[in-house]
Amino acid sequence: MKDTHNHNNHGHTHHHVQSGKNLFITIILNIIITIAQITGGIFSGSLALLSDALHNFSDVMSLVIAWWAKRISLKQNSEEKTFGYKRAEILAALFNASLLAGIGIYLIVEGIHKFFNPQVIESSIVIYLAILSIVLNAASVLLIKDDAHDNLNMKAAYLHLLTDVMTSVAVLLGGIGMYYMNLFWIDPLISIAIAMYLIKSSYSLIK
Repeated sequence: MKDTHNHNNHGHTHHHVQSGKNLFITIILNIIITIAQITGGIFSGSLALLSDALHNFSDVMSLVIAWWAKRISLKQNSEEKTFGYKRAEILAALFNASLLAGIGIYLIVEGIHKFFNPQVIESSIVIYLAILSIVLNAASVLLIKDDAHDNLNMKAAYLHLLTDVMTSVAVLLGGIGMYYMNLFWIDPLISIAIAMYLIKSSYSLIK
């Protein structure tokens, strides 16, 4: 009986080490996406790309908090902290969702201004970086998928990454529209749509 208990503990520890490693890889991937999209957004003049970059940056924050909270929550309970540190994960999820809502409001204001004052955008940069974001975010989703089922904070991070895949698809379609039809008003429109989606998804998490 004692041997079985030790074996289970070993398996539990191995799972946390593996999920921690996957989370770290996901953080690196999202940092790459964020830097690439901010740089591309500045050079191309695309607000949609910058919106996607800000969304990805919020994911980096989300994943770092998730990683930190995961480590904290594994600490044992004590006389002062009878439930251990599990609450850290819930507070991290709340902070993360609130950050998303704030970014969403900013993007709507900026998007409305750009919609009525559309500018020429280097759409080929938008297309390439949207494809990069789709590929890396899809890889990130697969890496932390298993941990999202039974952990609120990991679920928050997972939902962020999933919405990133969808928003990047929207940015890609917008880039194609601008490239072939010169419809530059599509860019701020997509940015506003991303922002509204950010606010909607974060509201449910805050609630």
